[in-house]
Amino acid sequence: MKRATVFGILLALAACGGRLSDEQRKRLHEGMEDQKIVQLSDSDIVTAALEQGQTVFSALEHVKFNATKIDSIAGKYAVKIHWTVPGVGNADQIEQQLIEAYVAGMVTGSLQDNIQKLYTDASQSTYDTLLYSKPIITSMPDGVDKLDGVWHVYISKKQVVLAATHKK
Repeated sequence: MKRATVFGILLALAACGGRLSDEQRKRLHEGMEDQKIVQLSDSDIVTAALEQGQTVFSALEHVKFNATKIDSIAGKYAVKIHWTVPGVGNADQIEQQLIEAYVAGMVTGSLQDNIQKLYTDASQSTYDTLLYSKPIITSMPDGVDKLDGVWHVYISKKQVVLAATHKK
């Protein structure tokens, strides 16, 4: 595959007499950069996904969680965003488990954002998506905390790797 790409580039160069416009040269370099092999550890991928999830959440905060702007934020960051509320049946199984964990965590005071891998097989050896979750808590007048809901940001592993390699 790589040889075919390089051969195609060389063929294109030969066809145009070795002269490329600045735009063609820029696209060629971008294509070569995308094809470069970069090795990331699993922890690098998870850390980058956590950062990307926090960035998406900050964008949601910036628009004050306006429902009409969620799709544009999701498109900008190439993610899927979902809001779930405890007791409402709109949660996936993993989202429901996270809500239950956050409710249990309210007792111990351990409510923080979370990142986890969504495995594609039962042996949990491969994954293609990471799930960033952030609970929204309201302190009631009587001092009790209430879990309003949880923001879930689904991030593809591929997008995380591409974003992390472009940073380096």
